[in-house]
Amino acid sequence: MSDLSQLLTDDKRPAVVDDLASHAEQVISEQSGITGMAVKGGAAAAKKFDSDIFTKAVNRVLPDVLGEFQPYWQDFQDSDSDDFGAFVSVRSAEVANSLLGVADKHASKVDNSALAKIYDSVRGRATKIIEPAVPGLANALQRHMA
Repeated sequence: MSDLSQLLTDDKRPAVVDDLASHAEQVISEQSGITGMAVKGGAAAAKKFDSDIFTKAVNRVLPDVLGEFQPYWQDFQDSDSDDFGAFVSVRSAEVANSLLGVADKHASKVDNSALAKIYDSVRGRATKIIEPAVPGLANALQRHMA
């Protein structure tokens, strides 16, 4: 049985980080309405602070994100499914909440009041954004595990 932690190796991690950072930026760009304006505004402000903020953030949280996905990955491997995204889609709310726990843990360690304020301003809307993005995130992980 394979373990998602193998995505942390030097030969795989950079590509995984780039893929997940691109996925995050795509999810943000697809937001609309008041939530979309708030999230896009927060992302733009964060990128003004550091243009590589998404890549750096994904790299920082990747071990914890993989740890949260590992039980689902094990269940997926024990199943007859060949699509990790479809497999976790029925558990998207549960996965989103565990990923938000990871984000909250890391956000509490940010030593920059401007970035903390940006995170706090979009945190309340995060479940609505992350939950539908879970299958795409799972599919990205599966691609890198192949």
